[in-house]
Amino acid sequence: MTIAVAVTALLISTTAPAHTAPTTTPAYTDTHRHPKPEPVRISDPHATPETRSLFSYLRAQQGKGVLFGHQQTTEFGVTWDEPTETDGLKSDVKAGVGDHPALFGWDTGHLGHGSSPGDPTPEENFQATVKLIETAHNEIGGVHTLASHMDNFVTGGDFYDTNGDVVTRILPGGDHHAEFNAYLDRVARLAHEVDDRHGNPIPMIYRPFHENSGSWFWWGAAHASPAKYVELFRYTVEYLRDVKDVHNFLYAYSPGGGYGGVDDVYMRTYPGDNYIDVFGIDNYDGSNASQQWLDGIVADLGMIARIAESKDKVSAFTEYGISGALKPNGQNGNLSWFTAMFDAIKADPWASRSAFMLTWVNFGTEQFFLPYPATATEPEHELLPDLKRLHQDPFAVFSSALDLSNVYGRKVKAEPHQPFLHVVSPPDGERITTPTTTVRVRLLDAKHAFVHFTVGDDPTKHPLKLDRRTGYHTGTWHIGAEHLTNKVTRLKVTALTATGALSTTNRVILGAKPPLAPGVVDDFEGHVDDTALGAEYSPYGTNRISLAAENGGKALKFDYDFGFQTYTGVGKRISGDWSAYTGLSFWLRPDGSNHKLVLQLNAGGVAYEAYPSLAGTSASVVTIPFADWRPAPWDTGNAHRRITPEDLKNLSQFNIFINQAAANPVVTGTFYLDDIRAT
Repeated sequence: MTIAVAVTALLISTTAPAHTAPTTTPAYTDTHRHPKPEPVRISDPHATPETRSLFSYLRAQQGKGVLFGHQQTTEFGVTWDEPTETDGLKSDVKAGVGDHPALFGWDTGHLGHGSSPGDPTPEENFQATVKLIETAHNEIGGVHTLASHMDNFVTGGDFYDTNGDVVTRILPGGDHHAEFNAYLDRVARLAHEVDDRHGNPIPMIYRPFHENSGSWFWWGAAHASPAKYVELFRYTVEYLRDVKDVHNFLYAYSPGGGYGGVDDVYMRTYPGDNYIDVFGIDNYDGSNASQQWLDGIVADLGMIARIAESKDKVSAFTEYGISGALKPNGQNGNLSWFTAMFDAIKADPWASRSAFMLTWVNFGTEQFFLPYPATATEPEHELLPDLKRLHQDPFAVFSSALDLSNVYGRKVKAEPHQPFLHVVSPPDGERITTPTTTVRVRLLDAKHAFVHFTVGDDPTKHPLKLDRRTGYHTGTWHIGAEHLTNKVTRLKVTALTATGALSTTNRVILGAKPPLAPGVVDDFEGHVDDTALGAEYSPYGTNRISLAAENGGKALKFDYDFGFQTYTGVGKRISGDWSAYTGLSFWLRPDGSNHKLVLQLNAGGVAYEAYPSLAGTSASVVTIPFADWRPAPWDTGNAHRRITPEDLKNLSQFNIFINQAAANPVVTGTFYLDDIRAT
């Protein structure tokens, strides 16, 4: 989430199972009172003492109170004249409740120079960001998180520009890899330059590539397969930690929320225990704290708390707020939104183990996520009394309640990592369309004797050679054009080390998917299996898609569940010139639910929608003329638009949603789609 709030994406599930409540005894001994160093398992075995202590503190804090956080709280605000009065101490939170937040959120910005008020030069911007972080840490005291809203490295657009297959092209071997490294160099510089009063690097929880379960950022689900996202995250940690010697970072994993408390889809892009310290979710509410939304966030926060507990990690509500920001007085639906949300979390034995919660920026009266007191020009915001009630809750931890010696002065030792092997390229699930490809493998924390790969059932060992310049074991896989037949095979990599053998296997598809005819969104015949289907469609909300034997071949089976949500869907990237077509046709077997099926076509930068009926259960071919499509209801700025031939020359996305109909008793269902094509 940044300035705009978009759909929060994920997928699947059924009702969350019951779980045993956590014990009251923390998993780690409170070493603030006991001098024996506490062992922790974190992403960086060489983390600074203060960073190790912060992790220990967050672990011990779980279940005792949630640190209240606000993004860029001293950088932007309503209650002072920024940027001329930005002094690193003023904050809308401080002005509103008399206390600073316990958690300060920062951002490395579009280009990696930081994100500070005004329009200074990159170096002035960088220095201003350093000063803000140091002032907050040394003059106020708190915990810090750091996000990165990276511009598109391929097109030069911002982070919302999803064109250019960015993730593929910035990973090792990509033609924009150097530009990505240069950005990470600037992140590393910031990490090295922010110091506490004693000259030690200030610990920060780094949260890159957030909300990847959605598709509004170039690193989102529609623009990077799960395996590519994993390798992007791993590369980032390895580069900062192992190449740039950044040792004051903990790393947070924070997809969007909406999992219904079931963990399999949440974990589908998890980079691994050696790369993550904090499990988080981002979730924004557009329902005025409806019971359905509250139940959903409690289920999700409980789910990630259980995962974190099982892995000796930390869980947190890494980003939250009201969708689209708060509104002027008289336009906000629930004047107890903050306490309603917090009370629901606090009441659950697992969700209440969230170590911290962070809401977004008060950019000004045009967009703000926290209420503020009266100013010379603005009346007190109507939700400020509710925020004050939250501040008075002992379970909500603000800056004044922090014991910084306990946060940063605990005696902690980091356990060394066990040897680990992963395939950087080709990533798991990759489709290879060339007769040869490069195999890149990273072997960590082990001295190797021999690294090789095998393919499928062929026992032939193909050696990989260590490139000391990049740190990868590399080699060429000679596939052969005759094997590019749209078939799945296994690439198994094995490392024989001084302490034993390590191996990992990636599933890859050899050969291109049979090309679709012009105007065809999908006929579903070319997907080799459900895994390949899922790699092409990004999920929005809780659902499951699979291939079914329908309509004389393969069709899309769509299972949905409204247990914790009011809409859900999937989408895929498309391109082509449809200017000669007049409508869209498809085969549909409805489920008789009478929920609202939404087909959404992004053309000319506008999301146009059509609404075929889910009444009845008989299959038929449906055709909807483009003249009947309308801009999405939320896009009020384009409400007057209609699809033009010029729009149809610029296609980017096709989405399938199902919206829950009001008072409809049907909670779960299944419908089928096939042969989606322009006509």
